[in-house]
Amino acid sequence: MTNIDLTGKHAVVTGGSSGIGTAVVRTLAAAGASVTVLARSRAYSDAEATMYDDPKVDFRPLDVSDSAAVTEVFAAVAAEKGIDIAVLSAGVLMPGTILDTDDETWRKVMAVNLDGLFYTTREAIRAMMVQGRGGKVVSIGLISGYRANQGFNAYCTAKGGALNFTRQVAMDYAAHGINVNAVAPGFITTPMTEIYDSEVKATLAGQTPDGQWGTPQQIADAALFLCSDLSAHMHGQSLLVDGGWTLGVFA
Repeated sequence: MTNIDLTGKHAVVTGGSSGIGTAVVRTLAAAGASVTVLARSRAYSDAEATMYDDPKVDFRPLDVSDSAAVTEVFAAVAAEKGIDIAVLSAGVLMPGTILDTDDETWRKVMAVNLDGLFYTTREAIRAMMVQGRGGKVVSIGLISGYRANQGFNAYCTAKGGALNFTRQVAMDYAAHGINVNAVAPGFITTPMTEIYDSEVKATLAGQTPDGQWGTPQQIADAALFLCSDLSAHMHGQSLLVDGGWTLGVFA
């Protein structure tokens, strides 16, 4: 069995202060990487704050929808520590059909989920190109990039765009030793998915072949693989970690 060792690597994780992002931070640090958490808040709960007990983990505030701030923070981190790995997990989930979605909601969803992905990927790639030693860029997408999800117009649109964005950047920078890939979670139990009531959660679990919601750790494990040398020949791929939900109709 191959053990993944990221000792000597430095990673940045956006949206790392909650849910999937926190699981990614802990998993990368456990594999030996030093990690800088980039998020609006240092932590959203006492349990999540414990990740900073690891001396390899630190924090810098960042709003990924602010292009100038992203450029400034990524440049500072790259100058101080280098950027070998970037896991881009920042996101916002807001429901609404097209008629329920006003301009402000549409813009907010796009600003974080698509514009923010563009800004952070651009600066991670810029740093890796300057360093000249390749790198790993992993975005955390969602199955909504593959299938429509009733009542989530803006969100599904943003995630669909993010999916092809990953492919495009991967194609442009594969020759430079930079692997750009994504993880596409299914329904995962996180603070973000608390908008679903218990009845909806049970229905979605029943539509999933393995019959259950996933955990942040399962997504972090997939991200760890994409951050390691084991994925050296993978470019522009999106790993579906969804309990089989996207396979088709299940009853």
